[in-house]
Amino acid sequence: MIASLIVLFSLLIFWGVSLQNVIRHRGTDSMRESSENPMSPSFTIALIGTIFLFAESLVFAYLGINGAILSAIGSLFVPSSALKIFGTIFYGSGALLHAWSVRVRGRHAVSWAMSSGHRIISDAPYSIVRHPSYLGYMLMIVGMTLIWGNAVTLVPWMAIPGYYFVSFYEEAMLIEQFGEEYREYMRRVGAFIPRTEGLWEAQVEK
Repeated sequence: MIASLIVLFSLLIFWGVSLQNVIRHRGTDSMRESSENPMSPSFTIALIGTIFLFAESLVFAYLGINGAILSAIGSLFVPSSALKIFGTIFYGSGALLHAWSVRVRGRHAVSWAMSSGHRIISDAPYSIVRHPSYLGYMLMIVGMTLIWGNAVTLVPWMAIPGYYFVSFYEEAMLIEQFGEEYREYMRRVGAFIPRTEGLWEAQVEK
């Protein structure tokens, strides 16, 4: 039950920060259209997997709070207390990491329609990894599987390769717009896994 409550609380923070960001920056800048198709296969896979992540999180959390006994059908494993703890930490950390990244980047999100005043965000958590939002999603997906151990929780895993390829297309757009400045950022900061030398350099610069 505790894990379910933490999942719901994490989702409230996740959605609350995202909604606040949309409201705050709505219509604040003109947009630069990109030739990238927003409904590319990678984007579609990531979107579908993310929808399943949220839907399953709500359903399993609801069942957990109401003390429902999950059916053995589709069970991958029976999560131990340790796995549930790790899963809860992963899920909560992922949601908080995503909320943090949204808060920091503000209106400077990369998409098929970047703002004309777009700039490279290099403050934490973007000084730790280049794609903290996608990493947050990945942690939430892993966490959900560890908490409930049901085969249904594997469906959102399809989004992980989607995030990877979407990030690849986004970075191609950023290189096109910022050139060597963004390439230098890529050399310094890992995509999804922190580079210790990059973190050290960031601390020295401060």
